[in-house]
Amino acid sequence: MNMKNIKAAFLTIGLALLQLTSLAAGGKDCTVSGKIKGIDKESKIVVLRRVGEHHLDTIAQSSIKATGDFSFVIPANLCDELYDLRIDGVRGALSFIAEKGKVEIAADKNKMYYAVLGGTPTNVQWYNYQKASLAITMKGNDLRMSGASAKLTQEEKVAFFKNLDKERKNYIDSLIKNYPNSVLSLYLAKEPLPMLKHTEIDSLLAMFKPYFAKHRYYIEMKTRADILRRIAPGAIAPDFMVMQPDGKAKITLSAFRGKYVMLDFWASWCIPCRAENVHTKELYEKYSPLGLQVISFSLDSDQAAWNEAIKKDGLIWNNASDLVGGVNSPVAKKYGINGIPAIWIIDPVGKVIAEGIRGEKLADLLESIFVKTKTK
Repeated sequence: MNMKNIKAAFLTIGLALLQLTSLAAGGKDCTVSGKIKGIDKESKIVVLRRVGEHHLDTIAQSSIKATGDFSFVIPANLCDELYDLRIDGVRGALSFIAEKGKVEIAADKNKMYYAVLGGTPTNVQWYNYQKASLAITMKGNDLRMSGASAKLTQEEKVAFFKNLDKERKNYIDSLIKNYPNSVLSLYLAKEPLPMLKHTEIDSLLAMFKPYFAKHRYYIEMKTRADILRRIAPGAIAPDFMVMQPDGKAKITLSAFRGKYVMLDFWASWCIPCRAENVHTKELYEKYSPLGLQVISFSLDSDQAAWNEAIKKDGLIWNNASDLVGGVNSPVAKKYGINGIPAIWIIDPVGKVIAEGIRGEKLADLLESIFVKTKTK
C-alpha cells in the first residue's frame, strides 16, 4: 500500500471514530468535568466567550474543589462554541469546545496551555491541533535557543520561519477540508478574519454552508465580508457627516464629489499614524495644487488631544471625527476598520479606487492619477 492510500485509510478510520464517539457522547447539554493538579483550595471557575478581537463575555460560573476536581454544565443553546476556562488565582487559561456530551479536561495549574482534552470528537481535534501548533512553535524556539540561528543567513532564517507558518497553515487547511462540519474548522477559518479580503471570506463560507449558516462564527464572517464588499475598489465609498476640529462645523464625504479624495483614518495616540502624517503632508504639498483633497479622520475620543495632534503634525487639510473613539466609531464600523493608519483613495464620482494602501504604492498611485494621466 503506497503512502497516499495509507493516508486515505487513516482519514476514513478517523472519520468513523469521530462519528462513533459523537453517537456515544449523546445528551443535549455539555457536561464539562476534570481535574486540575496543583489546586489547594476551593476557587471560582469562570467560562468566557470571545467576542470580537478584544472582548470577553462571561457565560458561566462554577467552582473547583480543593482537590482540583470540578464539573459544570453548559446548556445546549450555548454549545458548539470555543470557550476559555479561567480559575481565580491561577495564571493563564485553557480552552475547550462546548460540545453536547461529556467533555473531559486534565491539566496542571502551572501549565494550563498543556491541558489534555477529550470525551467528545471535536475536543479531541482541538487537543491534537494545539499539540501540533505547539510543536511547530517549539521548532522556532529551539532554533533561537540553540544558537543554530547564528549559522544561518538572514534569508535562510526568513525561509525557515515561513516554512513553519506554512506547516501550521497546511494543518489548518487540512482540518477545514476534511472536517467542514466541525465547529473547530469554522473557528480556525474565522481566526485570521481581520486579515482576510471579502473574496477570501466568501470562499471559506462556501465550504461551511449550509451546515453552519446560522452559527455565530459564520454570521460574523459573513457580516465582515459584506462590510468589506461595500468599501472595496469599485464600490461607492460610504458617506458620513461628522464634526470638524472646532466642534461646530460639519463635514461630509459627499461634499467632495468632483475631486480625488485621500481618506486617512488615524488617531493622536497611534504612533505609526503620527509617522505616516509626515508622508501624508509631503503628498498633500505635492498633489493638492493638482486637485487632491485629504480628509484625515481621527478615531480619537478626546477633542483636546485630537486638536493638539493636528497642530503638532501640521495637518492643514480637512480634518474630521465623530469623537466616539477607536473601532466603536460608527464611521470606523462602516469602513471595517480594525487597524490604523488605514487609507482609501476615492475618485471624483465617489468610487473607491484603492484601500489599505501606503508608502510607495500610495505615492505611485497618486502619481499615476495626477502626473502620468496629465501628460498623456
